[in-house]
Amino acid sequence: MTLPSRSQWLWPEWHPHPSVRVVVTTRAGSHSPKPWDGFNLGLNCGDQPERVAQARHHVEKLLQADHPAAWLTQVHGNRVIRAGELDTEADGVWTDQQRWPCVVLTADCLPVLLARNDGSAVAAVHAGWRGLQAGIIGKAVRQLAPAGQSLSAWLGPAICGKCYQVGDEVYRAFLKADPAYRDAFKADATPGRWRFSVAQAAMINLAGLGVDDVQGGELCTACDLSRFYSYRKEGDTGRFASLIWLDA
Repeated sequence: MTLPSRSQWLWPEWHPHPSVRVVVTTRAGSHSPKPWDGFNLGLNCGDQPERVAQARHHVEKLLQADHPAAWLTQVHGNRVIRAGELDTEADGVWTDQQRWPCVVLTADCLPVLLARNDGSAVAAVHAGWRGLQAGIIGKAVRQLAPAGQSLSAWLGPAICGKCYQVGDEVYRAFLKADPAYRDAFKADATPGRWRFSVAQAAMINLAGLGVDDVQGGELCTACDLSRFYSYRKEGDTGRFASLIWLDA
């Protein structure tokens, strides 16, 4: 049983401000056995809670943060909280405090990391199709920029449009929310089915919210099982983390 090192994680080339730090864990290591198979950080996927707690502690130890990471109880909703709130049932978290990592867990859903361009606040959002359609990115933007502050965004690893098939009900739900989402869908060969790019949908959403500096979105979880977990591709599996925080 081995725990990963910092060098085995993904450190994105995204620098909205010198004080903003971002990292994405991978499944590298052998801390959890199959089906979690690597370095699982999710508590809701059947792994032993004690083992997951040890893995989370390892993340916090390597990041050397002043506060424990703001781990959420994710429910595919649109609630966004401030780091430190007692009720952690949410799918987004933000902070303006230094060295307090905001974190979301995914295994196909889209991690959206947001930062004020002046380096004064950051947020992490878990954007599955339900949360995205329900407006979670907009809620996070309004929490982070209540006075219209300039923001940047980075989109982490998620299932790509070629790998993600959805039904007509998803297509109709998005078009009801905003017809601009049409560009995130391509008709599948199977009638009534669509190929959906959650990253492109997030870009459309962010553009409508006035966030023009958006990077990332190229990494597919289902195409890269050596590094990431994919629920759609693997079924029972683990979760990796995307974290953002403010450094001194």
